[in-house]
Amino acid sequence: MDDENLVPQEAEAAPDDDLLNWTPPELTQRALYTAQKDAGNYQAKKKRLDLANPPEGKHKTLSLALLLGGVALLVLGTVLAAAGANGQQAVMEKGRLWYALWISGQAAKLCVFLLFLLPLEKDMRRPALFTLLGAGLVFEVASAILTTLHQQVEAQRSVLVAGTVFLVLVCLACSPSLWLLLGLARRKTSERMAALAGCAFLFLTVMTAGPPLYLAATGILQGACYIALLFTWPVLERPVLAAPPEETIREGDEPDGQPE
Repeated sequence: MDDENLVPQEAEAAPDDDLLNWTPPELTQRALYTAQKDAGNYQAKKKRLDLANPPEGKHKTLSLALLLGGVALLVLGTVLAAAGANGQQAVMEKGRLWYALWISGQAAKLCVFLLFLLPLEKDMRRPALFTLLGAGLVFEVASAILTTLHQQVEAQRSVLVAGTVFLVLVCLACSPSLWLLLGLARRKTSERMAALAGCAFLFLTVMTAGPPLYLAATGILQGACYIALLFTWPVLERPVLAAPPEETIREGDEPDGQPE
């Protein structure tokens, strides 16, 4: 047959896979470097977003216990420091003006705790929180300034001014109230940043704590409860005793009553 006399055509040369898949080493190293850099940026951005997100508020019982414990310790510490010999000694050493500012600051803190606890109308809660946090911060800074002025009454004027300015800056930077106020003003969450600032303030309190020991311990425990509350509950969004937020049902997720 004629088919038997046909010479088979030579198979076309297959392309070299090694040549097609070859990538210059420079491009490979650059791609690896870019991937590592993107991964690092993603992790850093994720950490920043974690600080920008409010606490989940899933452990209501724990948050309630921290809040009530903070209130009890605040009242107990105020009574112990203001009554009897402790109160008289504080007035003699720091003056009546300091005593009045300190009592006013403690009252503002107590009102803030109550706003963190009890439900209030949304239109009223934010202005009330802003007013009480601001008042407490002003009283705190003012009492700290008076304490510094009393301690440095015999110091040089330049040293006195420098120490006072430094103290004010430290109080503002380490005060949880300032960060909560910034969150309220920007209508964003700032509980975790306030808690981190509170940790620094608590550390300074421990390092500078003086006698009597039971007053220092009461103040430190009350600060620890407050910081833990900020880490566990979104106090700027809703109080602890508020009804849980309604979970929205996405379109298409409605139950149809049919068995799966």
